[in-house]
Amino acid sequence: MRKEDLTRRQFLSGVGVSAVSMGAVGLSPGKSAFAVSKNKRDSSGHGLFDKIYGCLAGSRIASAMGAAVEGWDMDRIAKKYGIFDKLVAYHHYNVDWDHPAGSTEDGIERQKLMCTAIIEKQDRITAEDLVKTWVKVLDPNKMKYMTEAFDRQLLAHAKSGTVPAWELGGLSKHPHLNTTARSFHAIALINACDIDGVIRDVYEIGRVYQPPHSDSYPWGAAYNAAVVHAMRPDATVDSVIETALKHSTPQISREIQNGLDIAKKYKKPLDMRRELNNVYTKKDSPYFVNARMKTYHASSIYETVTKALAVFYATRGNVKDAIVVAVNFGRDTDCLGATAAGLAGAFSGTPTIPTKWIETVEQGTRNNPYTNSHMTIRETAEGMYSALKNKVRKMKNYIMLMESQF
Repeated sequence: MRKEDLTRRQFLSGVGVSAVSMGAVGLSPGKSAFAVSKNKRDSSGHGLFDKIYGCLAGSRIASAMGAAVEGWDMDRIAKKYGIFDKLVAYHHYNVDWDHPAGSTEDGIERQKLMCTAIIEKQDRITAEDLVKTWVKVLDPNKMKYMTEAFDRQLLAHAKSGTVPAWELGGLSKHPHLNTTARSFHAIALINACDIDGVIRDVYEIGRVYQPPHSDSYPWGAAYNAAVVHAMRPDATVDSVIETALKHSTPQISREIQNGLDIAKKYKKPLDMRRELNNVYTKKDSPYFVNARMKTYHASSIYETVTKALAVFYATRGNVKDAIVVAVNFGRDTDCLGATAAGLAGAFSGTPTIPTKWIETVEQGTRNNPYTNSHMTIRETAEGMYSALKNKVRKMKNYIMLMESQF
């Protein structure tokens, strides 16, 4: 048994994941203002397809918007924009090219690769499936315009053929990053309403990006459990939050609850920003992030997931509001935005997302010669929806086979 497999099993045992969950967590079903119709399940309604579309659209819009102010503090954003809610061109990665307005960045490049692999396979993927997609579609000469250096380093190791896909993450020098939340939406979507399935796949796909000791695994499991629960037709804001807490270790649960308690103190979601930022930036805080990570301090899984759940709770799952609040927090604005808005989109779909924002991101993708995929958000959602239906069809066939033998 591999060490990481043992770690995963210990985690599952510790939080009491049920043997067969399909998203059920023992919560009383309720109805929220954003609840969806149980009868609308095709691409024309606001059912499961729209939740997939909303998750992808929310995460990508927030990434494109947040990238323009990434690394700024909240006061600098406020001084220049007041409340920032625009999709504008920006410059990243010290290259001779500006990202056009609506263009996404490295986190969504990773998300796109997972979507491509899932759509091609029409099922859940393994670490090997994802890395095969890397080798097939990635051009190192283009990646420098869209990704971090460590993405290109991992690709080089993958192409060498000397490192198994599931050991690539062990080469990363940056543990505890937010990758398993801000980029893993595709992993949640192919496991819609299946908590056990998404936790399994977070630990599987996470091995491509993070070393075995990384806290990105249990934190990513808690976040993605919330996303797949949000896709249930009976999900409520409170049940989504309860799901994240239920599938957290005690330490993670306490930290998330601390963020939620701060959010509950303020009537206006934007007003919680300074206090919640201080939790991770003040040296006397028990959650001071610089003491927990050596690199990429603003991009920790701890801060990103805690803030994202606080934003989701405070905005009641409204995607537009989640985007605006998140990108005005300062620090790692694109990652926080993608994490908060991806969850909100999985919960409430597309009705609260401005059509103009979606159109601008689509235009940004068309104008981007360096992205690894030019599929539109809708095309991607349709491919993911098809893959999910195919996966469920295979599950039905398996159940029929086994039931015929009992």
